[in-house]
Amino acid sequence: MAIALYYSSVVTNIVAGILVIGFGILVGNIFSIIGKKVLQSFEIEKIFQERGVRFPFEEFIGSIIKYGIYIAGLILGLGFLGLEKILLYVILVIILGLLIAFILLSLKDFIPNFIAGLIIYMKSKLRTGDIVEIDTIEGKVIHTDMLEAKIRTKDGDVVIMPNILVLRSTITKKRK
Repeated sequence: MAIALYYSSVVTNIVAGILVIGFGILVGNIFSIIGKKVLQSFEIEKIFQERGVRFPFEEFIGSIIKYGIYIAGLILGLGFLGLEKILLYVILVIILGLLIAFILLSLKDFIPNFIAGLIIYMKSKLRTGDIVEIDTIEGKVIHTDMLEAKIRTKDGDVVIMPNILVLRSTITKKRK
């Protein structure tokens, strides 16, 4: 008798978990559509396009709503099986991994340019006022910093070169 009650409890929890997950998917889809309609009524994308920004804002927010409710439904559904703690840890690890990847990707150009800027500065390869030829660009250095060098060409154009390119190129200093 006790075994039958245990298995019926397990089956009830499994069915309840599946129903909650299914309900979460249904509610997520409904709220996503409602969210998109509300944002369309405010004409958010039109406002962005008038300012020159092309971004599917309504679709983006609708997706965030939908997947947020999906995740909440999944967590609640797995709660019936006693697995919500494991899922929360997995989600936390995924979020931390994405955050670390985002930070590393955002710094992938900054770090080499910064280090190249230090080397250029320490070796005095480039100074403001120098007339130089770097690869095919010839002109006067009007500004240098830790990330880039600005060179004004004879035509009056300003060329901005990342320090990593300056460091890797042959620099010819011309007489003033």
